[in-house]
Amino acid sequence: MLGLLNISEAMSIALHTCVCLADGGKSFSSARAVSKKLGFSPHHSAKVVQQLAHAGILETGRGPSGGAKLARPADKLSLLGIYVAAGGTPEYTGCLLKHEFCDGKNCALGRLMTKENKRLIALLKRTTLASVVHSMKKNRRVKKV
Repeated sequence: MLGLLNISEAMSIALHTCVCLADGGKSFSSARAVSKKLGFSPHHSAKVVQQLAHAGILETGRGPSGGAKLARPADKLSLLGIYVAAGGTPEYTGCLLKHEFCDGKNCALGRLMTKENKRLIALLKRTTLASVVHSMKKNRRVKKV
C-alpha cells in the first residue's frame, strides 16, 4: 500500500532508474536490465528513459555497449528535477473535491493540502540523487545483529 502519497508508475520508474544508474557508476547500463532488476515493464521503462534523455537527465547509447547513464553528476540532479523531466506536475492547488464544487481558497482542507504539497516540493527540490544513493549505500552497510 502506497499510503497517502500516490506517485504514478512513470514517476516511480524515473526516480528508481536514476537511483539505479547513479549507483552503477559512469558507464552505460542496459535499460532493459535495469527495468528487469526493478520489476518494471521494459516498454514503459523505455518510454520513461526516452523522456529523461530528452530532458537532459540521461544520456543514451545504442548497440551492445549502449544503454543509459546519467547525463550530469548525481549531486547536480534533484528528485524534483527528475520528477518534472518525467512529465510530473508538482504544483497542487485546491481541495480534493472537483473545482466546480470547491476551489480550495476558502476550504481548510484545500489550504492544508496546498501547504503540505509545497513542503514536499521543497524537500524534493533540495534532495539530490547523490544523497539518496549515499543513504542507500549507508543502509546496505548496516549489519544485522
